[in-house]
Amino acid sequence: TYKRKEVIGDATLYLGDCPEILPTLEKVDAVITDPPYAVSVAGSANQSPRGRRNLDFFAGDSDWASMNALVQTAIGQAIALGPKCVVAWCSHRQIGFINDELEAAGFSTRQLFWRKSCPPPSAPGSGFSSAVENAVYAYKPGRFWGGGQYDFNIFECDSYRFGQPGKVDHPTQKPLALIEWNVSRLCAPSSIVLDCFMGSGTTGVACANLGRKFIGIEIEPKYFDIACERIENAQRQSRLFA
Repeated sequence: TYKRKEVIGDATLYLGDCPEILPTLEKVDAVITDPPYAVSVAGSANQSPRGRRNLDFFAGDSDWASMNALVQTAIGQAIALGPKCVVAWCSHRQIGFINDELEAAGFSTRQLFWRKSCPPPSAPGSGFSSAVENAVYAYKPGRFWGGGQYDFNIFECDSYRFGQPGKVDHPTQKPLALIEWNVSRLCAPSSIVLDCFMGSGTTGVACANLGRKFIGIEIEPKYFDIACERIENAQRQSRLFA
């Protein structure tokens, strides 16, 4: 069911297609994931004085109906593993069906927002620059809460840009601080956290830094290798610090 499996400390990483791997997994405590947004523009690139900006992020992502069907399948399989908490960063095309899938499974749902300190330029023809991204946050009774009474559902930080410390070769890499915000507030120490669209492994790095166990699935070998290296480095640094 998977092409490769790596166990790095408390992290178990699978290279393969998540709908094939998810049914083979056992119980998890939380799901923190960042699926493909289905917002790619096939063949697009924006030429500007500062360089070339490619908006065709992933193969198949511009076919948003098919991509959304994949995401819906994976979310359904992930919540069948028994998590008490789910965070799915997503696009405007995905909020509705992710929310419906979770509520049908007995979750209460809310939204989380990431406000970008320095938003990127707008996509050609779109007008507004995208300064905010959102997640569907879902929870069941008994879920862990590590925040305070007045923790807001908005987190502000900058997005990564090429050449910045921590930026890797992944077009939609989430800021580590953003995912650490999710993990620290919503995942109990030593809990098992699943990311079924692992990408460059940011959720796994956050879990390594914060002492949570991690399961990640990624279909692209290039990003899988990046995730393995990042998580191994984070685990090593955590051991040295300890």
